[in-house]
Amino acid sequence: MHDEVTLERSLLYIQQHHVDQFKTIAQEMKEFDEIIQDGGLNVKDAWIIAFTVWLHFLPDKNNIIHSAEKSIYYPANFLLLNALINNPTFKQFKRYQTSPDLIYLASLTLANGINQWIYSIMEKYNLMDLYNRNRDRIYFDSHLGNSEEINLLAKNQARFVKACVIELKTNSYNQTIRNSCNEAIRIYEQFSNSNRNN
Repeated sequence: MHDEVTLERSLLYIQQHHVDQFKTIAQEMKEFDEIIQDGGLNVKDAWIIAFTVWLHFLPDKNNIIHSAEKSIYYPANFLLLNALINNPTFKQFKRYQTSPDLIYLASLTLANGINQWIYSIMEKYNLMDLYNRNRDRIYFDSHLGNSEEINLLAKNQARFVKACVIELKTNSYNQTIRNSCNEAIRIYEQFSNSNRNN
């Protein structure tokens, strides 16, 4: 499923080597693909979230910046991304965890956690029409639609952002990040122990 990760679908200004590097790691660690599950977005889109999270784990010297154009189309994603990168648990994890395998696993667990959190928001705030709309398409290609589709995207983004702003005032998103980082460490320790025993 990581084949859905492309330069064009990135929410960030990046280069092809970033995509290639992520896909190489994903191929080497494909036994963990099942971490990514359907949630508010489908599995294909969740892989794009994982890639975005992984890019934010890269050292700051990589100068990964947000795409101004994509921020117009996907404000909800940038709201959640900013909440992630400013989260104390995420910052601490980025600062102290240097294993490329652990960082990759954290990208997967965080993407899945965020995707499940998105679903819970859709359910809680009666936005299941957004869930249904995202089932059979690549959400991160929505900005490529015709003017009617882009207008609908903007309206749906506004509805979801409103729900997110309310929910981000609670601790649910921070708890999702904390739980996802802890899950990554647990999986990594099991993975490391099994490799030592082989």
